[in-house]
Amino acid sequence: MIDIWLFGAICLIFLAVCAVLRIIFPGPSPDDRFVAMNATVTIAAGAALGLGISWGNLFVLNIFIILIALSYAGMILMARSREAEKL
Repeated sequence: MIDIWLFGAICLIFLAVCAVLRIIFPGPSPDDRFVAMNATVTIAAGAALGLGISWGNLFVLNIFIILIALSYAGMILMARSREAEKL
């Protein structure tokens, strides 16, 4: 039987990889890369939730919550430093 949570998590992981490729390859503006980083973290959070439910293990979810909080804090610091550079 197909586990729908696992299938959903795999789809979200694929979308997160696509967003990471948008960050890595040159071309978009720095603001576009910042939005792609935010999308990557948000999609990865959904994937972690799906994996946690599928595996019945909350340890995966706890680790991702810590990583996501650190990622968002880093993005806030990066946005503040860019704002200071523009002034």
